[in-house]
Amino acid sequence: MGKGTIKGINFENGLGFIRYSCTFKTDFEIQFIKSEVHPLRFIYAHQGTIGHRFANETTIHQIHKFQNIIVASEQNNGHVIRFSAGKSTIITSIEIRRSEFKSKTECEIESMNSEFRDLLTDVEARKQFYYEGLYSLHISEMFKEIENFQEQDFLNKLFTEGKVYEIIALQMLQYQDDLKDVGNRSLLRRYEVEQIEKAAEMVKQDIINFHNIDHISREVGLNANKLQQGFQDLYSQTVNGYINKVRLDLAQNLLLNTDLSLAEIVDRVGLINKSYFSKIFRDKYAISPSQYRKNYRNSPQ
Repeated sequence: MGKGTIKGINFENGLGFIRYSCTFKTDFEIQFIKSEVHPLRFIYAHQGTIGHRFANETTIHQIHKFQNIIVASEQNNGHVIRFSAGKSTIITSIEIRRSEFKSKTECEIESMNSEFRDLLTDVEARKQFYYEGLYSLHISEMFKEIENFQEQDFLNKLFTEGKVYEIIALQMLQYQDDLKDVGNRSLLRRYEVEQIEKAAEMVKQDIINFHNIDHISREVGLNANKLQQGFQDLYSQTVNGYINKVRLDLAQNLLLNTDLSLAEIVDRVGLINKSYFSKIFRDKYAISPSQYRKNYRNSPQ
């Protein structure tokens, strides 16, 4: 039928984890249609595109890279997942058998967001549920940790189970975040990483003509708050902190490898205030720019 792997683990408390990494020769459907209440599924697309439909419906929802869905079928209706021919596809499905899960976590579930509480406690599948979103950077990192974990058998199962619980918790937080207006959402989505990286590259490539954070936000299509959060998540510093790092790295190179005057270097790194430049340089290197050049220019770095 094609090549690749489908791997699954069942855990206690009604949890399951399935990872599909496949390329099929023809358009291919996997039909989960057994006549019983089906698990609640959290499905994540890591590569390629899949189609999903409820077994009692004909509407197919396309789930693209970095998207995820939460789906619960009604009564004994199942699910159908469709793969396109010749397309390398990687998806993960986290599955919750609600009757078992509820019996182990009933007290804790009562304090949850009302819609998610109702979803998790609907053990007889009275209502169909469909949610589509773009999963967060933190969720993406959890999947990478699972994929990169090298131990086998018991340790692998134990590690994966812990990460599955983390992913479910992060997904519930993301669901609450998605209920907010787009401009007020705080969680960084995986697809937004490319926009953050684009902003960082803009700073590097044109530090001398740097405008302001609002300008960068508009250029990459993110609001200033999301941009700040993205830099914290990816680079462990604010946008201004990253900008200063780029300036100081460039200044260090110019001090050691050119004969430019200090005033010329200040201009090259996009500043107009020599005193401010000296201050931030001293804050990082505990030495003035002039003394740094004198001490290290002819020393191996």
